[in-house]
Amino acid sequence: MKRFLSTTAVVVALSTGAYAQSNTANMDMNAVEFQQGDFYASDLIGMRVYNSENEVDASQAVADGAETEWDDIGEINDIIVAKDGSVRAVILGVGGFLGIGERDVAISMDDISVLSEDGDMGDRFLVVSTTKEALESLPEFDRDMNDDAMNGDTMEQNAEATAENAEQTAENAAENTEQMAENAAEETEQMAENAAAETEQAAENTEQMAENAAEETEQAAENAAAETEQAAENAAQETEQMADNATNEMTRPNYEVEGYQNAEMAEVEQLTSEEINGSYVYGANDETVGEIDNLMVGDDGKLTGAVINVGGFLGIGEKPVLVEFDKIQVMKNADGSDYRFYIDSTEERLEALPEYED
Repeated sequence: MKRFLSTTAVVVALSTGAYAQSNTANMDMNAVEFQQGDFYASDLIGMRVYNSENEVDASQAVADGAETEWDDIGEINDIIVAKDGSVRAVILGVGGFLGIGERDVAISMDDISVLSEDGDMGDRFLVVSTTKEALESLPEFDRDMNDDAMNGDTMEQNAEATAENAEQTAENAAENTEQMAENAAEETEQMAENAAAETEQAAENTEQMAENAAEETEQAAENAAAETEQAAENAAQETEQMADNATNEMTRPNYEVEGYQNAEMAEVEQLTSEEINGSYVYGANDETVGEIDNLMVGDDGKLTGAVINVGGFLGIGEKPVLVEFDKIQVMKNADGSDYRFYIDSTEERLEALPEYED
């Protein structure tokens, strides 16, 4: 996924353990501040989208007036958000003139690059790299059809549930009526045979039955509550065990990347947070699985772990998880100007880890 991100350099003193200890012990929640390069997701609505048949690099600023070399293909009318909070696609109005003849198409956010003008972080452009034919071949996005489909599923499910409840209610009512009739006939016959004395005994028996029923109901409620509590505890333990298993099964990879070689730990510990924080973390196939947000340092000044942000979009919905630093393979290029971080995991497995709370 292409993302327009801003990183903030945070210097961690690797030479002293006292700073790391105080930093780890500080459990107060920090206020979120708007950083340079950040922008609101709501700003996407109404932004123009340009097409470049040549690939663009989202990490590089574009020259002033670069948009004149691109085709203006339309503007963003709406955003499609998935259940997990991530932006899955945008609805783009293309074609037409002054809103007449315009049609909506849906484009995945993976296909959109967010570029900034050189020297002006406030001037951004949304660019897709494709052909005019590919854009024209996209099907029109029908809002009514999608809304009706969702409403239709819900109505059908509600109708099925209502029918099942009505059938069960009818069965219960029939069984209760039959049982009540049988009990009434037996009681009437017994009352006729035994007369007044037996009627009194029947009343005593009825009272005892009510007491027994109340005790049984109370005991059943207590048993149900205990079983529910035990089930909740078992589920929590299973979830915790799954997270522990995911961490224990993770090992430091030994990937081979062209143009890069393994970096020595002593060399890595000389890097500052400015050089590490914000770096992408890669999986086995060079896919991006997360981004380093912070480093953990032990009392001896050695790196012990890394807080990795996974999931989300443009910083929204990200989940921080803590991974031991010895599970991360650090590689550098020949002249030592670039470092890359690899982990033997996927984005889904990282998201299964417990959320790290600072």
